[in-house]
Amino acid sequence: MEVITTPPPEPVVSVPVDLRPGYTLVSSITDFRAAIKKDGQKIRMKPGIYRVTDADIPTGYPTGHEVYDLRKDGTQVARQQQHLFVVTGSNNIFDLRGVVFETPVSVQSKLSMSPHVASSWDIDGANNTFEGGYFRNITDRQYPNYRVTENEFHVCNDHTTFLNCTFVIRGSIPYGYSDYYGKGNPNYALVNKHACLCIEHCKNTSLLGCRMYLQSFGHCLHFHTVDGVLIQGCLICGTLRPTQDIFKEVAGRAKEYGFQIMYRGTRPIPHDEVIPLTEDAIRSYDNVKNITVIDTTVMRQRDCVTLDCVGDITLENVTVLEAGGSSYSLSAGENGRVIMKNCRSDVAYNPVFNCDNYKNRLPKNSSFEVTILSPAGGVKPTPRSSLGFISGDHCIFILHDGTTRTLPPEVNVLNCGGKRCALMNSTVTNETTAKLILNKNVSNCVIKSHGPVEDHGKGNKITKI
Repeated sequence: MEVITTPPPEPVVSVPVDLRPGYTLVSSITDFRAAIKKDGQKIRMKPGIYRVTDADIPTGYPTGHEVYDLRKDGTQVARQQQHLFVVTGSNNIFDLRGVVFETPVSVQSKLSMSPHVASSWDIDGANNTFEGGYFRNITDRQYPNYRVTENEFHVCNDHTTFLNCTFVIRGSIPYGYSDYYGKGNPNYALVNKHACLCIEHCKNTSLLGCRMYLQSFGHCLHFHTVDGVLIQGCLICGTLRPTQDIFKEVAGRAKEYGFQIMYRGTRPIPHDEVIPLTEDAIRSYDNVKNITVIDTTVMRQRDCVTLDCVGDITLENVTVLEAGGSSYSLSAGENGRVIMKNCRSDVAYNPVFNCDNYKNRLPKNSSFEVTILSPAGGVKPTPRSSLGFISGDHCIFILHDGTTRTLPPEVNVLNCGGKRCALMNSTVTNETTAKLILNKNVSNCVIKSHGPVEDHGKGNKITKI
């Protein structure tokens, strides 16, 4: 399979034990499993490679953070957890520098396949810090004769910190076709997603200096009923595939279906596009607020930063490269603001902005500052390449020009106002050569542009830079 990805670094395990004052040394998975169920400790695990061979004890969600599923008869039932590791202790620091945890798909396959039940790690305790760990999946069975946990990590309590950790995520079924053969109902044969990290029903999770390499169909980070996530100094790498490579297959899912996409309507697989083999990099679901991303690079995910929140979003010094779906899709709704400062995106295979996809929560009183970059050498634009769509009410959009070579004219276009969402009472300052198209639902905006402008809206004031 031809893929566009960044290989993860090999772990460094030949490091000294370096036992800090007040820390207790453990040197086996058995001892570590016992430690993660106690409170108020400082644990140093001996450097080395630890491969998991069995599952931990199933549990429920922590008290106060329960999640309920609705049965067909209208009753609610508390969701359970199955896992390879369950951290039920609180107020701990786990020093995992030089430690590699390997979770094989053969062991993940022993857990439930019911939706939202099994994760490799459940973090049920509060105020825990994981420093320096290297967590990777091992595909020790032949595809597709295994199944995987829904998430590698599942954070279910407050104040969890991952410091300088590395995550290498593999194992989803199928892999290589984006969502062409399903991701929810209906599924066209077996579908088994495997995400990196789910944060659910909790507050104040931090990822600091972490490296995430997603080579699996699933989200890298996804949030559900969350107040407060800080992502700082991180690298998030996904995987892309040219659609032309799919047509070389002589066996497999695409061949079985006559090179047709089956999910959400039957249609031919497109030629000359580049698709993500992952889901989104940073993704919100219901009731999410106070998300901050600083000094972070996101590469080759589906939608790279896609946050439709009910509270504030802050992005500062964020760079997106080679998005598989779009670079930025952001709204904080009626009760929050989006603040983007000194952010960047290249114009590679797919749009920069996708601000036309919100659930009735148009961005308001928000500011978006993005420098447009040239793609890397050898990257060829696709029919989806453009600056995308922007929308909002009383918003500020500032586009700086960071290109080093001229973008093709058919790519160098920004649509203001989309099919679903309007742009109104806003200011757009375009320092790039991109052409701005003001669609019919653009009104009462101030447009300052170096590139040309087509105005199909109402009441807009246009000034040439």
